[in-house]
Amino acid sequence: MATGGKGALSLLQNYSSDSEGDSGYTSEDDKKRKQEFRNPHERKRKKRRGGGEEEEEDMMVDTPSASSRQSTPHNTLSSTPPQHLPHSTTATTTTHITSSSSRQGSTIPLPDELLQEREDHVDDPRQHQGRVRSFPHERGNWASLLYVPLHLGVYGASFTSLLSSLVSTCRDNQLTLTPSADLHISLSQTLVLHLHLIHPLTQDLRARLGGVTRFSLWLHGLGIYINEERTRTFLGLRVCHGREELHDITAEVDKCLAEYRLPPFYKDGSYHASIAWCVGDATEDLRRLLPQLENVCSQYFSIESDMRTFDIPTLSFKTGNRTHSIPLAPSK
Repeated sequence: MATGGKGALSLLQNYSSDSEGDSGYTSEDDKKRKQEFRNPHERKRKKRRGGGEEEEEDMMVDTPSASSRQSTPHNTLSSTPPQHLPHSTTATTTTHITSSSSRQGSTIPLPDELLQEREDHVDDPRQHQGRVRSFPHERGNWASLLYVPLHLGVYGASFTSLLSSLVSTCRDNQLTLTPSADLHISLSQTLVLHLHLIHPLTQDLRARLGGVTRFSLWLHGLGIYINEERTRTFLGLRVCHGREELHDITAEVDKCLAEYRLPPFYKDGSYHASIAWCVGDATEDLRRLLPQLENVCSQYFSIESDMRTFDIPTLSFKTGNRTHSIPLAPSK
């Protein structure tokens, strides 16, 4: 037993002494690999000495790839706070902020046209055939009028000859008349409207007058008229037939104008179509010439008997230089 125990002990001691050198490796190759594993730097140096292929393989393992080199600056830049950005980027950002703040702090000068004082509008009667305004001109105010348009049609040329005969008769008696530009019958006074009232008033007039049936009127005889300021005198053709229809229309128009606090039509107004006018109060001179003028008209209408009758399908509402049409209802 003693001998066997000593033999086992000696075997154990011999095994321990061998295992301290190679940790259980039994061959020389295993010992070399063990040594290279413990010292990787020695392994790299050996590969570099061994040849280009091993060196290239080692570089591929240890050197970062191209994709990693490209992504690294991007990630670094995105994670870098603004104060650590490159100098050029920081300068651009600073310049942009400085220019923005300078624009906010500075004031853009106004054009010279806005700094100059506006001159008051002065009417020159010489530019308007001697006519004088019934009310002063104000910016934003629009002179407006509701009226019945009278279209001469084929009788335009013959009616022009009638006006020439009337003007010549007055001129022979030292009175100068100017033919009217158009032929119409006023259904309102000259209204002064602000711009924002034009559209709603036009719509209200169309709503009120859209149910009025179309009608006909007949002109006969001359009349003398003068405006309230007595700055212009008119010679006109009076409405003989159709006055009741015109009266009903003006009654509806006055109701509509009252909602806008605008003046109604003249209480004692006479429906007529002005055909000529002159500056100032010339009522007395025209009354003395009225028999001669009536004689000229009678001769004309004896030939052009159909000229004095007009069919009225629409009304017109003029504001400034714009005319709005108001159609009437067709006859049943």
